[in-house]
Amino acid sequence: MIFGNDHRDKTKHPGPFAKFPPPPEPDYARPEAWAAHPDHAPLSAWPAQVGSIPPAPGGTANAVQTFFIHPTTFRGLDVGWNAPWDDPTIAEITDAWPMRHQASLFRSVGRVTAPRYRQAHLRTFFLRGADSHAALELAYSDVRRAFLRFLQSIDRTTGIVIAGHSQGSYHGSRILQEFFDGTPLQARLIAAYLPGYPIPADSLMDIPFADREAHVGAVHGWMTFAEGFTPEFHASHMKDVRMVHPILWTVEEGVWNHWEAHGGIVNRKFKLRHERSLSGALHEGMLWIKPLRVLGAALFAMKNWHVADYNLFWENIRLNLMRQVELFCFADRRSRELP
Repeated sequence: MIFGNDHRDKTKHPGPFAKFPPPPEPDYARPEAWAAHPDHAPLSAWPAQVGSIPPAPGGTANAVQTFFIHPTTFRGLDVGWNAPWDDPTIAEITDAWPMRHQASLFRSVGRVTAPRYRQAHLRTFFLRGADSHAALELAYSDVRRAFLRFLQSIDRTTGIVIAGHSQGSYHGSRILQEFFDGTPLQARLIAAYLPGYPIPADSLMDIPFADREAHVGAVHGWMTFAEGFTPEFHASHMKDVRMVHPILWTVEEGVWNHWEAHGGIVNRKFKLRHERSLSGALHEGMLWIKPLRVLGAALFAMKNWHVADYNLFWENIRLNLMRQVELFCFADRRSRELP
């Protein structure tokens, strides 16, 4: 959601949803309809400073697979409500930031599949109403079809990670509601990482929200802000959410992690740097962080760290995920096979 400079596009209404014909839907039988796919477009990004990618868990490359939904990379004034899935400029932005800086993390536990889709415009998260709802419904219809194809392509015993950010987390929460919550497929859910979006606490009946380290089968979410900052939408959208601390992996509010516990930041140049440079604490559904202990940090200080929800905690998330996968793969997997 950071791309572009004219912030009027967040609140300027271009006209009703029906005014704009929807772009043609993606055909997920075509390789170009995927931002990442094990067969058509395997994700290759990996920060060299992290070290080599570990061997596949469970002994095979198919033991764990991630379905990743990228965040909003479509914005601009006077354009429609949904992006063409094959717009080359949008694809370039998507590949350069979320696929590289976010989805790459999940390569540490297996293959990654990520669809291109007719994502909703940035304004849908600032202009609430029927038009925004219709745009998100159209976007989800693509994500849903892509997920069904993903399910058909993997083994019936494969462990699944659902991941996304921002708009991707919104769609990911709906995937959990429709396909996992209280169904046999829930037994194959290793984890859901859905930061950057306030998921209501009552939106899931059987899937828990993470409340401890390596909480297998749970939803992990957080929204990062500078200490003392409260966004305008807090009162209306963040009063009934469940967040977890992405370093301590607890839900207790007001507890700041020791600086030494921070594993490092993946920076704009896609390098893992700055270990022990961040301390944060949960506060009323938000994750507040202190000023970074990084040389020149004042030059890029922000109040809303939304764009860096993954980058700031990249190594801590990776280690937490690997621990969950280890626990999942050591469990008796025969009970997870669907009939």
